[in-house]
Amino acid sequence: MLRVPYAPLPLSIARAFLGGRSFIDQEALHIADMEQAHDFALHYGYDLAIPHQREHVVKVFEDALSFTEEVILEGVDIGIPKEFFELQDPAELLVWASRRPRDLRARWACAILRVMHTLVHVDNNLYLRFLPEIQQQVFDRYEHYLVPGESGKWKLKGQYEVPLLAFRRKENKDRVSMLLKLLHKPENVAETVYDLIGLRFVAEDLLGGLMVIRFLLDHHVIMPHHLKVGRTRNLMVDLTALDRWISKMPSDFDIGILSLEERARISESLTLKKGRPATNPFSASSYSALQFTTTTLIRLPGPAVTALERVQARLLAMGKPEIGDLLRIPELIQEQEEYTFFFAHEVQIMERTGFEGIASGPASHAEYKQRQREAARTRVLQGIMTQEGSC
Repeated sequence: MLRVPYAPLPLSIARAFLGGRSFIDQEALHIADMEQAHDFALHYGYDLAIPHQREHVVKVFEDALSFTEEVILEGVDIGIPKEFFELQDPAELLVWASRRPRDLRARWACAILRVMHTLVHVDNNLYLRFLPEIQQQVFDRYEHYLVPGESGKWKLKGQYEVPLLAFRRKENKDRVSMLLKLLHKPENVAETVYDLIGLRFVAEDLLGGLMVIRFLLDHHVIMPHHLKVGRTRNLMVDLTALDRWISKMPSDFDIGILSLEERARISESLTLKKGRPATNPFSASSYSALQFTTTTLIRLPGPAVTALERVQARLLAMGKPEIGDLLRIPELIQEQEEYTFFFAHEVQIMERTGFEGIASGPASHAEYKQRQREAARTRVLQGIMTQEGSC
């Protein structure tokens, strides 16, 4: 029987469960020896007595060392102690991280464990295993209406046309980008990364940006019912001014007959100039865009379908399709359950000046990534580069 503890909850655990802080920012591990370390790993999700599970943990450990050395420590005049590269059993990190008083080895063990924990969440994200199929279904909805033009320009073409200065699609985040993002996110789990798939539409001006949204709505590419409203980031349009302008709009209004001067004047009057909401702390204050997250219902065949189709193709290649008919392979394929789920992706609308701003200066993508890297470094290297940190 376990001895009754002297307190209901350790402070570090209370901060995680009751205070909403990620455990990688909490204090301390309390693992006395390798037996406890292997028990911890087992309940975390890995039985180190099973070879393929142990191999995965070793691979995660090696990748964490590489990421820390090549990304986190880039441009910093410190290095991971040699003994970490000689470590044979990654579970020993748990014992090192629990050492009191906390010496430099304990702090480095905590740093590597933070990265390993994040990597594990990336490697075990179910969506990532089916990302190519998911991407194709999401992009097909948009690309059905996208037509390339001259000089890299595009247009949306359906019941009417909307010109675009540029169109970009983000097919996926590479592993390094995902790690950097997760290491500065409070949740620190891959399920909270919403921009694995993204699309950027760039219009000439703000009115053009609003027309992009109208086009996507009119053609049911996006639907307001599927918006994740808490993730809308409007850093472009003054909603009060837009409401006032629309309320005064005549019923026969035609945006196509506006002169360039009229468009410029209206766009300027609708531009958000003050009261910009708090947004991504790594974006520059000059960043201007409208960004929202919406979901698409994804349909994937059951895992048996691929195997059955391969058998059917093999029998056909052998000249014996009748065997497939005898085994009822076509019927079995039709009977397999379809997997359906909603998948979130980001849509970003920009106008010319905002788009040009991300090419250089404080709003540029390179500057954004550098700010992310610095935040991840601060979090991972707690107690190594700065004051005493948590485990």
